[in-house]
Amino acid sequence: MKTINLSQALKHKNRLAGEVARLREIVQRENSRKESQPARADVRISFDESVARSRELAHFKGAIAAANAGVTDANHGIYGKLNLQAELRGLITFIKALNTKEGEEVERVGFLSRDEAVRTVFIAVITREEVDRLTVAYQTEIERLQDEIDEFNATTRIPLTA
Repeated sequence: MKTINLSQALKHKNRLAGEVARLREIVQRENSRKESQPARADVRISFDESVARSRELAHFKGAIAAANAGVTDANHGIYGKLNLQAELRGLITFIKALNTKEGEEVERVGFLSRDEAVRTVFIAVITREEVDRLTVAYQTEIERLQDEIDEFNATTRIPLTA
């Protein structure tokens, strides 16, 4: 297994965080667009990649926290679960705020009596229904992680000093 030092890990973590932010910006900006506008990015690929990078980021954060606590085995103790749980919560917040406008909208363009109705059709790559399904799936994963964290907390003993 290849290893890197903490300094390199911190730089990699920051690069991953920047990449997640960049990909989420693309998804937010491009998910819902007017049908007449060409797609400027592949939203599905950007979204899937942002989820994968977010999970990788959680792993790195867990590894860094574990190393800082003196845990050097590949499991990273509880830190990986805590960080994955936090990343999933952030992902839920992101997708719930995602613009998923779809369908036809009639806009009034002009001034007072000269208003004209303009028909605009919006399309979304990631729909509100998909957001709802993903939210349930990520929430289920968070709850499973919480059960594992609760088990760890209930069974882990630490010395009590007087």
